[in-house]
Amino acid sequence: MKTPEEGLKKLPLMSVREAVDLFAKRKEQGQARGSALIETAEFIGLLELLFGFQVAAKTLKAYASPRVNLLPPAVKKDGKTCYVYPDHLDRIGFILTLRQAYHLPLNTIRDLDKHFPADTRHLVLERKMTIEELLDLAKMLPRGFAVKDLVMAKTCDLMVEDTLSPSRALLAAVEPGAALRQTEESAILSRLDELKQWVVSGRRQEFVRRESAEDFKNLALNRLLAGKIVKKITAKRARRR
Repeated sequence: MKTPEEGLKKLPLMSVREAVDLFAKRKEQGQARGSALIETAEFIGLLELLFGFQVAAKTLKAYASPRVNLLPPAVKKDGKTCYVYPDHLDRIGFILTLRQAYHLPLNTIRDLDKHFPADTRHLVLERKMTIEELLDLAKMLPRGFAVKDLVMAKTCDLMVEDTLSPSRALLAAVEPGAALRQTEESAILSRLDELKQWVVSGRRQEFVRRESAEDFKNLALNRLLAGKIVKKITAKRARRR
């Protein structure tokens, strides 16, 4: 019986650019994307480019050891150590982000890696979650809750904060029964009706378009400044020679 390791060794050994070009060609032809093997050094460079942190090959090897058992092991082919692209990329990025950016303990990372849905891991990779939220999810995901429950709860909290004044919330809190919960739910449902009308009216698209235009303007300015800085550094180095 063929082992998973033997199956991975049959993948082509390519550079990232070659793999991306191949995947694009297959997509045009209506074929499955597939996977490829990328040498460790280039794979690590891609991790740094995409996720913004540096990692050594020995760290990846240590995390994949039987003692830690946190990362998928590297694949050996033609005397070269490789990783599967893009299959290993997001998972390794996810785990290293939890470790290096959020500094979570290994056991918590294992729980999140086991239960965190693949289609929402970008929220972690883009650092859109707080450490408190991740710790909550580590406990809640195994109990049947989903990431969208957290997103919905955060959205509801924003709606309550926006529509419910502190004095009104205090009055509801001192009333008997579930007065505060009912007041909060009423505020949320009311704002949801407003949100629906806001989207349907086209105001959301108009606001996002103007916000995006401002972002692009800032991005262009930052690139211009970066270019000037690079020119100054280059000129300074040239004078020293």
